[in-house]
Amino acid sequence: MSVILYGEIYHWPSKDRMASILVGTGLRVFVGTFSIRLLDCSHFVFQEYGGDLCEPLIDADADTLEELMQTALPISNALSRNGIRHRFEIYDEPKRLAAYLHHDWPV
Repeated sequence: MSVILYGEIYHWPSKDRMASILVGTGLRVFVGTFSIRLLDCSHFVFQEYGGDLCEPLIDADADTLEELMQTALPISNALSRNGIRHRFEIYDEPKRLAAYLHHDWPV
């Protein structure tokens, strides 16, 4: 993949609430034991949910900026509407910042 997203969420919502927020945007999700995977964009995963090792992590990438933005922008908007502080930094192939989506950041 040539485009990658690095993201942070301040005060992660519960896994069930996050799944509800994502479904509310019209996205289809698979809720696993420790993750939430977007079915329409399999390269976008909220993982390590419910584990005791660390806060959940975001793992997201795509072949093109447009492809990743089609998924990241609605998610960022949904998190913003629900008052969830977050930031998504999207980097292109030469590792330049290509997009920055956020709500109420920095913390």
